[in-house]
Amino acid sequence: MHKTVYSLRNYKKQLILGPIFKTLEVVFELLIPFLMKNIIDNGINEAKLNGNYNTILVDGGIILLFCVLGYFSTMMCQYLSSIASQGFGTDLRNRLFKKINDLSLKEINDFGPGFVSNLFNNDANRLQLAVAMIIRLVIRAPALVIGSLVCSLFISWQIALIYLGIVVIVSLFLFIILKSTSHKFLKLQHQNDELSQIVDDGINGTRVIRSFNSQEIEVKKYEEKTDEYYKDAKKVSLLNALINPTTYLVINIGILLTIYIGSLFINTKNESSFSIGDIVALVSYLSQILTALVVVCNLVVIFNKAYASKKRVDGFFLTESSVKNNAMYKNLKIEKNRTLFDFKDVDFSYANNINVVSNLNLTIKKGESVGIIGGTGSGKSTIVKLLDRFIDCTHGTISYKGVDLKLYDLDELHKEISLVNQKNQVFKGTIRSNLLVANNHATKEDLINALKNAEAYSFVSKYDDFLDHPVEEGGHNLSGGQIQRLCIARALLRNSETIILDDSMSSLDFITDKKVRQNLAKLTNLTKIYVSQRATTLKHCNKIIVVDKGKIECVGNHDYLLENSPIYKEIYESQVRNN
Repeated sequence: MHKTVYSLRNYKKQLILGPIFKTLEVVFELLIPFLMKNIIDNGINEAKLNGNYNTILVDGGIILLFCVLGYFSTMMCQYLSSIASQGFGTDLRNRLFKKINDLSLKEINDFGPGFVSNLFNNDANRLQLAVAMIIRLVIRAPALVIGSLVCSLFISWQIALIYLGIVVIVSLFLFIILKSTSHKFLKLQHQNDELSQIVDDGINGTRVIRSFNSQEIEVKKYEEKTDEYYKDAKKVSLLNALINPTTYLVINIGILLTIYIGSLFINTKNESSFSIGDIVALVSYLSQILTALVVVCNLVVIFNKAYASKKRVDGFFLTESSVKNNAMYKNLKIEKNRTLFDFKDVDFSYANNINVVSNLNLTIKKGESVGIIGGTGSGKSTIVKLLDRFIDCTHGTISYKGVDLKLYDLDELHKEISLVNQKNQVFKGTIRSNLLVANNHATKEDLINALKNAEAYSFVSKYDDFLDHPVEEGGHNLSGGQIQRLCIARALLRNSETIILDDSMSSLDFITDKKVRQNLAKLTNLTKIYVSQRATTLKHCNKIIVVDKGKIECVGNHDYLLENSPIYKEIYESQVRNN
């Protein structure tokens, strides 16, 4: 079971015992008006006439006992609901985070960061609150309404019918509100996702926005979205705002009718005769109905929002990754210079069915140094995603170590391939903690060797705290080149068979770039795949793949491409000329 309710699997006891304790509280609450009626009708008269306070003391003592028992029943219910709701919320967020890591990049990109962020915040919080309310109030509210109607029936069936009519009217009103707003909450959540995405883009792209003086444009775009959200949210709020006043109005009309009808028949000698105690008890039961209906009104709003959140979370859980881990092969060993990757007629397209790459045919051998070069949007990063199986090809086949890549264990594949992304990512912590992400068992000597091979040791060694130097969120206290070198060191620490550097040396100066490549060249058993816009970075590769408009234009070494690839020649000469 992948749906939201699965997170309640460990809290069945709380879901059962919590409402039971709440029901006990309702029983004690329903008995108190009968005791009050007896005190008013009998106890006070006995005290006045003969000074006998037994009825007042006994019934008063029982009322006090019921209050204490009700208090402890409520506290037990609150305790159980806290355990269940907090535990549910924790389990749900853990499952959401695991699901994110199970999905392929395609599905994550389809959802968008705004949607995913709101799942953890708004949606999870709303569902957590709903669980707490289910235990605390879902049983109590209807039990109090039904119990008050039954108790009123014992006193006066005519008044009980009036109360029943009030309950029916309010219930119909709540149903209309529920039907009118349920779909609106889902729309508001989607709008909230868009707002979160705009804020995220604004924070991440603040330097770009300011450099182009486009703050006013971004602010206006955000204001337009918030205005749209405001108008839709106002409509929903106005509908929900009608609930409590309308309920109070109907209930107060019922109280007036009770007092009026009761005053007509008070102390008369017919069958419908009312005592003062009867009126007090009936008004008390109507007040309890009022309390319960107000709670129901609030629950309608809470559950309406929670239902919209549940649909979003369920949809996320039910989304299947387009990349499946079939795990038929793992830990396969091949000799150096044997075929590592083999692409045959490979195409890939997204949902629009337009190929991003087409008819790819290429071979990468173990221990080779391979370069991939091409213009922006030529398909270089798509090839990297196919190599590391973040996505699966639409047509054709990709072989890895002689077997279908789709049949190779994904976890093992990612152990055997280290990737340094185009957009380098470091985490808040220290240099040590960022490096240990790749290999938690690495020694200090391993860390230093990796830093040296990545040409990162030169700046890390200057810090007084060395490996324990703090790394701010997003690496804001480091330069772009320093971040890239740390990420290369982290990839080397993995001790993988293959390393893919996806334009991950673009922030390095030419001298550092050269030194890193020289260090990597010494690792003769390591297959190195460089993706770069710099022809000078790739000129020493055994094989260079030139990609243009999603197709392989030419394959060969530097000298061959200068003779046979107009695209490569143009790139190389323009860069050499400019330098």
